[in-house]
Amino acid sequence: MTNTDFVAYNEFTFDEPLINVRKVKQLWHGRKRTMRAVSTVVRIERSYAKLNKKTDGWAKDRYKPLYKELHAKNADLLFRLCKNNGATWVKLAQFLSARPDMLPKAYIEALKPLQNENRQIPFPTLVPVLQDELGWNWRDKFEWVDENPIATASIAQVHKARTKEGVDVAIKIQQPHVRDLFDEDFTTFQLIGRALRGKLPGNVDIEQMVMLLLEMTAEELDFRNEEKNTRDFGALDHMPRIRVPVLVENLSTKRVIVTEWIVGSRLVEHLDRSNKEEAKDLLTVLQNSYMQQITQFGKFQADPHPGNFLVTPDKEIFIVDYGTIGRLTPEETMNYSMLIMVLMGHMEGNIGDMLEKAGFQGGIPNETLEELSQYVVRTKRPAKKVNVEEVIGELLETLQDAQVIVPDPFVALGRVIGTLGGFMQTYKVPFTWLPPGATKKSKKEDVSDKAEKTTDEK
Repeated sequence: MTNTDFVAYNEFTFDEPLINVRKVKQLWHGRKRTMRAVSTVVRIERSYAKLNKKTDGWAKDRYKPLYKELHAKNADLLFRLCKNNGATWVKLAQFLSARPDMLPKAYIEALKPLQNENRQIPFPTLVPVLQDELGWNWRDKFEWVDENPIATASIAQVHKARTKEGVDVAIKIQQPHVRDLFDEDFTTFQLIGRALRGKLPGNVDIEQMVMLLLEMTAEELDFRNEEKNTRDFGALDHMPRIRVPVLVENLSTKRVIVTEWIVGSRLVEHLDRSNKEEAKDLLTVLQNSYMQQITQFGKFQADPHPGNFLVTPDKEIFIVDYGTIGRLTPEETMNYSMLIMVLMGHMEGNIGDMLEKAGFQGGIPNETLEELSQYVVRTKRPAKKVNVEEVIGELLETLQDAQVIVPDPFVALGRVIGTLGGFMQTYKVPFTWLPPGATKKSKKEDVSDKAEKTTDEK
């Protein structure tokens, strides 16, 4: 988080000692899941230690195939662990599968299926949460609640309802035991991070990675953060046809969020039955919105999952789910934009200097810069043929292989534009990095001017 005025609600403390009586009790209570995690992690760590010893002194072209094979085996072990343990471990898989800067490609591919690993919860199981948050008479606040979910996520489930005032709404209800499971996993994750420090291949800072995941999950578990994000995002001056759901604040709490019901269909469903021109129109509106969010607002909805976009009969696009918001300073916006434009072949520039200005750390080897330079040459082709998802993916994979530390804001940004670009590629709509309304007279001047505008506005 780069905005100094952003304060997250968080009931979990990160100042507690690594081990105390309370944490020992939590570990014992979740001992089956803990032991499953420890045994898997030890197995993975020992396999790398054994290969490290075996290949000590070998040339890269000789040991690289062996590591590639081991990455695939260990990635499968981690996938099965996350799937079996569920809860926070699924969040871990979803987090890691979006971090090609941290882990080898084999892990990213193995964990991707868990991005949509969400099991429906029977509605009676959610009733205690509604009673705790809205009172024992919570049903009196609604005419009816549809007990069949319209969406299920790793920590919550969404149901349609109608209030006593006759307003149709969507109720997002946190799963009942997810906070307790997170509390159990909290210590396990910290212990694993400490135990694996310096023992994994590459420059993976496992402790930092674990802490980032825990902080993000702790924020997501308090829905007041999402309420604030939704409220703040809705107050921004968005482009025409972009909408943000309106909160029903008197029914929203730390474990329940209620918003207006959106009459429409999911974007993917709408695109699949649209003609080419309508698909291009809708995706251009969505792309321009994200360019506005990134280059003008300095904050953006950081989970561009296709299910988070709804199209109304009037062809407006609702962007939903503000549990995760990306934030950029004006300087980050300018540096990241210029780097991406160079990588996409839209402007000239020294990649090494740009990576350094953008905060990439670790001493970038000349061979890595040469590899990236060659990639830029290969991508200098018509914009409609440039796959931004491939550009970002190859950049992060190359930097991970070279043990370069990538700034977290760039990873969040890369994930968003990579996902959005890949989405547009599916429907054969060209992706452009230029902000809406920008001219092409000088791409470098355009990005710099836009960043200066962001500075003035803030």
